[in-house]
Amino acid sequence: MSNLLKCIIVDDEIKDRENMRLLLESYCPQVEIIGEAKDRTSILSILSKTKPDLVFMDIQLGAISVFDILNELDSIDFKIVFVTAYDKYAIQGYQYDAIDYLLKPVNPKRLIKVINKILLFNNHSGSKEKVLQDFSDLYTKMMETPKISITDAKGVHRVKAIDIIYCVSDGNYTTFILKDNSEIIISKNLKHFEIKLKDYNFLRIHKSYLINMDHIDFLIKEQGGSVIMKNGKSLPVSRNCKKTLYEKMDIL
Repeated sequence: MSNLLKCIIVDDEIKDRENMRLLLESYCPQVEIIGEAKDRTSILSILSKTKPDLVFMDIQLGAISVFDILNELDSIDFKIVFVTAYDKYAIQGYQYDAIDYLLKPVNPKRLIKVINKILLFNNHSGSKEKVLQDFSDLYTKMMETPKISITDAKGVHRVKAIDIIYCVSDGNYTTFILKDNSEIIISKNLKHFEIKLKDYNFLRIHKSYLINMDHIDFLIKEQGGSVIMKNGKSLPVSRNCKKTLYEKMDIL
């Protein structure tokens, strides 16, 4: 690997790709950006056409994880830096041989440190098996402690984001539907939680519904469109939200 690192930026959010590009161009002259990708199709396409030294990868791409994509590759002969917004997942301080990671919003000093470390060691990520194992360890650690605070009239509930199936609006109230079939009613509107849960793979599919993408079981295209959640509940998808949902689910 030469001193000039050829890199690809992978993120399903265009603003995050633009931000990473700006940071690299501003603070990391040792890096040459040779492409960008946003989903499974574009990632596999660009990796088949280029030979990057380094790939910045958002961990969650809509309804899929980059683990699913990495598993499809014959080999992984590039360094990987995962970029995640899950700053509450307590992954700071954990060391992995084959990968590194950055937390959103990306700190320029941390970015520079990662780039300098890669240049110093001047090697690739190693075997595909090692990369996948390191990613699996990282992802497991991330999923151990993802909790958010939800305040109702009784007090503060500490709830794992992954345990929330969906949220339903009722005027100025929002009801959380959980995996154990329990419900929590909060006196705040759905827009408040749409913003709060954005980084936890939630998506607004209707004026009344905010869903956890990890709990989609089936997508029905007919009759305007709806999703079947893993608890069996069918929720409508509004016309305005359909395009974003399809993009998040990587539907061609």
